Amino acid sequence: MSYEIVLQLEDTAGALARVMSCLRKLGLGIDRQSFEIRPEGGRNLILEVNGPLLNEEQLRPPLESLNGVAKLLSGGTADTTGSPAPTPADSPATRYKDKDSEAGDADIRDRMLIFSLLSRYPNISGRLVEINSAIPEAERGQRMRELGEGFGCHLYKNLKVNGAVSELRFAIDLLLVPALSPLVNISKYSEGVRVSGYTRNMKHAAHRPECCEFLAGTMQGLLDSADALPGYRVDKVGCTHHGAASCEYQLSPA
Repeated sequence: MSYEIVLQLEDTAGALARVMSCLRKLGLGIDRQSFEIRPEGGRNLILEVNGPLLNEEQLRPPLESLNGVAKLLSGGTADTTGSPAPTPADSPATRYKDKDSEAGDADIRDRMLIFSLLSRYPNISGRLVEINSAIPEAERGQRMRELGEGFGCHLYKNLKVNGAVSELRFAIDLLLVPALSPLVNISKYSEGVRVSGYTRNMKHAAHRPECCEFLAGTMQGLLDSADALPGYRVDKVGCTHHGAASCEYQLSPA
């Protein structure tokens, strides 16, 4: 859902960057931004955002706590129903501790989960365990792979790769290895990549087999985001949780 947020900014360096980072952590994307000069000095920041519809009580504390933000002028909705509006996925009230956290609008839910992981990258282990524990056991493998694909697509934007990635060998060297090295010990082999262990950033999640599916999904999301690369499919063909010496991910033409 798209709506407008208006903030009064002070003349403080880095205020805009802090606002953008805060909104991303709340699960909101920014479609458009503009400024309006205030007659008495300073300026208003006008943002068109998309994502969960948060009311003023949810937006005001995190935004007005930022250095450089004087005031939230408008945004979200007033809570006139008497019932609480949806809270950001990473607030203490919704830590995804039970199966009920998997209910609701799927697109909004997954966007918020993915952004909560991105805000912690590379130290995502604890959050990943929380999310995994909230998913019904029978659905964990598939759901974690789906979340991994979304995570990989967004992570691709942060890698800032120079030039088009048009061959698989370059995709491995420029996308998969840089993105996953903070999380796992990763290396190439003849048919794909091999994960031989986890770093301290993933120590809590290392014993969860569903996290291997999350890694597979992350690889898939990274590869799918490279527009110049032909389609490739990521298949997990070996897993340490099933007795293999390492987890092997085969990369095959789609």
